[in-house]
Amino acid sequence: MCPVCFRFLCCICRLMKASVVVGLLVMSGCGSPADSPTPSVDGRAEPASGAAADPAVEPGFSAAGANPGSAADGANRARSPAGGDERPLDASAVSSSPNAVSDSAESEADRPAVPVTVDVRARRPAMKLSDYGLFTDLQTLTPNDRVFAYRMNSLSYLDGARQENFVYVPAGQTAVFADDGPFEFPVGSVLIQNVRFPSDDPKHAATGRLHETRLLIHQTRGWRAVPYIWNAEGTDADRSVIGEKTDIRWTDADGSVHRFRFITPNMNECRRCHVNEDVMYPIGVTAANLNTDIEIDGTTVSQLDYWQEQGLLSGVPADRDAIPRLPDWTDATSATVEQRARAWLDVNCSHCHNPRGAASTTGLDLTWEQKEPVRYGVYKPPVAAGRGSQGLKFSILPQKPDESFLVRRIESTEIGVMMPPQGRSTVDRAGVELIRRWIAQMPIDEALAEAALNPMKAYRDAMHGGDPKIGERIFHQGQKCMTCHRVGDRGGTVGPNLSDVGRRTTREYLLESIVVPSAKIVKGYETQVVILQDGRVVTGTVQLEDEYELVIADSQKETRIQKNEIEEREVSDVSTMPVLASVLSVDDVRHLIAYLQTLRSDPAK
Repeated sequence: MCPVCFRFLCCICRLMKASVVVGLLVMSGCGSPADSPTPSVDGRAEPASGAAADPAVEPGFSAAGANPGSAADGANRARSPAGGDERPLDASAVSSSPNAVSDSAESEADRPAVPVTVDVRARRPAMKLSDYGLFTDLQTLTPNDRVFAYRMNSLSYLDGARQENFVYVPAGQTAVFADDGPFEFPVGSVLIQNVRFPSDDPKHAATGRLHETRLLIHQTRGWRAVPYIWNAEGTDADRSVIGEKTDIRWTDADGSVHRFRFITPNMNECRRCHVNEDVMYPIGVTAANLNTDIEIDGTTVSQLDYWQEQGLLSGVPADRDAIPRLPDWTDATSATVEQRARAWLDVNCSHCHNPRGAASTTGLDLTWEQKEPVRYGVYKPPVAAGRGSQGLKFSILPQKPDESFLVRRIESTEIGVMMPPQGRSTVDRAGVELIRRWIAQMPIDEALAEAALNPMKAYRDAMHGGDPKIGERIFHQGQKCMTCHRVGDRGGTVGPNLSDVGRRTTREYLLESIVVPSAKIVKGYETQVVILQDGRVVTGTVQLEDEYELVIADSQKETRIQKNEIEEREVSDVSTMPVLASVLSVDDVRHLIAYLQTLRSDPAK
């Protein structure tokens, strides 16, 4: 017999022997169905519900959360399409307290019939939402054990959808509190976002029609985002690998008709919002956004305290007043116009516009924690924005919203201009109006205005003196200029080689390059703005180009583009280097120029 046939027959024998053993165990009462392995989402056997299983993860999507109490606590509430009021949702979306089998002597009948089943090593996500067992009843969306509804202070805009959030953390494990950024969830956690749209159908009038459920699952290889589309009967949701476009229509109480095409992202598109420094993360599950009060059994409690008491979260600071709190941007009584506007920018834009995000190269930081006005856009010029800047000089020009390109971008739906670039097909009118009000009443900072409008004059004193040692620290550590520029045998290639910059340039040239980098762009380092057929916009400098492929790099990564995927390509007159005027003091620039003057070696070959 040949070796291949022999191995095949051995496999058959092992399978037959295993079947006989299982049958004998069941007949002898040693193995009931409840104790037998549960098929995993990719076909491999999972441990029984009472065993130490490898659970799944959860996503962090921006969405409204319900009060995590019992159904008797009242109906869940989520933001309306206008973003201004709240409408009741079905009470079944409210989570009950978890009942961990190991923590109580509950009877077999009290235990959920369906255990939560998440394969943290699965190469392919489950085909159906029901395969995970996150809800014991999909008709009523009754949460399973360790699945909790939660509420966020502010929500991102999702074409007017009503949103519900749930979190699942495996028994015996907790998420870890973080002051800044998302909480650290253990492998096996799952973040759940239900997306509902208002409907003219009377049976969906109160709750809205459930359109999709998005999961963010923490697997052993990292977080994975998976969208599921609900069937017409509302009995289950199917995995959507390639995304979907759905025509949405409903009529408001005043008779206004809303009609648009809603785009469900595919699994790869989800990464665009959830990736920081090539690592996928949750969105929205931050201390500031979860630091709110909820009602449990008629009593108002801190949501963070409740999570800690239920074993979902650890490390919450004892000083609760020290925890930041994001206001509800839709509630005019919750905070000032400025605070609410900053909250809107945080939940809608900061997943990319943060120091580690996909848009970090712009230098625009829209996180709630950012305190420097120029960093969040005040008098900040564009960085290789292409059509996005619309020919305007500043992201935010105080008292002039119509001359602020940040406003132009959030009120646009044009590919290559609109921000956020995906996740919506319509404009958040309430959000745009709030940002406009904030800019219109923003006081003018004379010093910032002078530095932005006349940078060479504002920084003229930096032409003389300076400490090269301090400048070296600013160059290498403070501003991390080596990310793009090469000195000697170290550094990047996005910008010109600076190894001999002190020998071939003057102090005045260096000053202009720092505070007005777009004034003179070195030949060969012009900014390319490439719009792809799928709507993505890639900017940077050309590293390689041939007949078929274009390689563009920014300070974070190289992007390989097939030329047949390009919709539009142009050369921008805006440098990829962020403007450092107003970011650095006059003394900082003086020290930086002093250091650059010392660089006189021949460029590395």
